[in-house]
Amino acid sequence: MSELCKHKLTDAIPQPHEDKGGKPAPTHETAAEQAREEAESRQAHDAEASIRDRMVDIGRGNQQAGRQGQ
Repeated sequence: MSELCKHKLTDAIPQPHEDKGGKPAPTHETAAEQAREEAESRQAHDAEASIRDRMVDIGRGNQQAGRQGQ
């Protein structure tokens, strides 16, 4: 039999390596960055005005307070 018939064309395509899946282990740098991001996010959230404060700014604070039963 000839050499051409022994192999398939798909044998010439390189096969990807098996991926075992899962998350990569976090490094110290990644964990520190995530902690900084969380602290910044919390600080920004705490700095925001409440919905009631915004309504007071545009002159509708009393309506908002009435809806919440305050």
